[in-house]
Amino acid sequence: MESQSVLGAVRESVIRRWLEVLLPVYTIGLVLVHLRPEYTPAVLTHGALDSAEAFVGWALAGAMFGILVLWALIVAFFLVYSPAYLAVRLPRVLSHGWVDRREIGFYGLCFAMLCGLGAVAWWTSFGTAVLGFVLLAGCGPILWRQFV
Repeated sequence: MESQSVLGAVRESVIRRWLEVLLPVYTIGLVLVHLRPEYTPAVLTHGALDSAEAFVGWALAGAMFGILVLWALIVAFFLVYSPAYLAVRLPRVLSHGWVDRREIGFYGLCFAMLCGLGAVAWWTSFGTAVLGFVLLAGCGPILWRQFV
């Protein structure tokens, strides 16, 4: 029984490590193809039912896009929640009460990223801020492990 849980933990760790490599690469490729459509891989220029290679290509692209959307939801939650969290914790920080410094730092960084994305949207364009958010979400597994 114990060996099954160890194998499960090892399997999850390997999947997580591969995800930390594949998701940023996929995200950069997605943004690159968005900005330069001529760089679209040839297998993705055909319909998914045209050939087996096209089906596998579209299936992999769709699976990675689903993972990217999940990470975008996670990142969006922390970015949007950070002002409320900091507002609630600010009185405790100012009164020198006990707070988890790493947690305050994490939400402070999330708030700074939210402000940065807002500034990019204000001064350049909303589309540029969305691309920045997509890149931020795509690098989410790596960034969040570093920040937490």
